[in-house]
Amino acid sequence: MAGRGSIVVQKFLRWQVILPLVAAVLALAGGWAYSYYLREVKVDPQELIVQALDTTNQADSYRFHVEASLVTNGNKVALSSLDGERASDGNLYLKGQMTGQPVEIYQIKDTTYFRDPASKRWMITPGNSPLEQEKFMAEINPLSILKIMQVNDLQYLGRQKKVPGRPYLLTCKPLVNNQFLNSYWQDFNYQFWVERGSNYIRRVSLEAAHREHPQDKLTMTVDFYDFNKRINIKPPQ
Repeated sequence: MAGRGSIVVQKFLRWQVILPLVAAVLALAGGWAYSYYLREVKVDPQELIVQALDTTNQADSYRFHVEASLVTNGNKVALSSLDGERASDGNLYLKGQMTGQPVEIYQIKDTTYFRDPASKRWMITPGNSPLEQEKFMAEINPLSILKIMQVNDLQYLGRQKKVPGRPYLLTCKPLVNNQFLNSYWQDFNYQFWVERGSNYIRRVSLEAAHREHPQDKLTMTVDFYDFNKRINIKPPQ
């Protein structure tokens, strides 16, 4: 009887150790499952797009790459392929191709430096309002295409597993607050790749139809990176 009692005590003590471990494992599993649910399942598209637009438009500095094309008569014509960076003080650097011509521009406060493609010399325009056309041209100010007044037909297409970081993908047909775009284009279709966690828009692509020739289409894709990083842009030497 004494031996049996000892075995019972040992089993009881063993369960006293095992049960807390089991409870801890279940708690961790439950926490992971809930976290997975919030990340992968419970996504409110309306809330996500509002947060993404607000967060991205408030960035003080960023780098970007822009690709824009015109599709007309079934032919695709490259409009621009540019890399750029904007510092928190508003200074800008831009380099690439626009309509087949090399472009390199610095905007330092109220002075514009433009490299002449033929002579390779810098053309300096002092007293220039910081690229006034940036209000209109997405190549110069890509955040301008994210000035959206209304989001229509919003759809959430899930996490993009084949894209680094597995961002959220959203599509919509918005009303855009961009004078240049609205002057020439209509029927906008947008896609947003939103980074999980930060809610920054890492990529945005749009397609729009020409107002006078709806069969002609504008396509544009902007990739953003290095949000709020320290970017120091100095005049060319």
